[in-house]
Amino acid sequence: MKHGWKRLAVVGALGVASAALAASPAFAKGDISIQATPHTVHVGHVVKVRGQGDDDAAPYTTLVVQERSGKPGHWGHWHAVKQSYDGGVRVDVKATHTGELQFRSVLYETDKHHRHAKTDRVSAPVTVRVVR
Repeated sequence: MKHGWKRLAVVGALGVASAALAASPAFAKGDISIQATPHTVHVGHVVKVRGQGDDDAAPYTTLVVQERSGKPGHWGHWHAVKQSYDGGVRVDVKATHTGELQFRSVLYETDKHHRHAKTDRVSAPVTVRVVR
């Protein structure tokens, strides 16, 4: 009879634990990243940029890789280099002058026609040094 009570206690504890897990809120997963290689290039050479991003809670998204150039304190504005609707962007960017290039990924949540974009998340920028 002692084993019956222990078994009942274990089954009851498992039932309470599973009910608690079922009642906890679900969290959507999402991620964003940017990579640029090489980290130092000569003027006229190509930088390979790859951005990735997704959000499970947003049914329609647009991923945009953005670039800005200049020097710290004197940066230009961010401008779009390439966009994708499938969560991945690969683009080759030619370094045209010395200084630094920065790239970032921006994930926009959109409607089913990819209009009315709202910023979902932004990656940290990655910097590429351009030398002569």
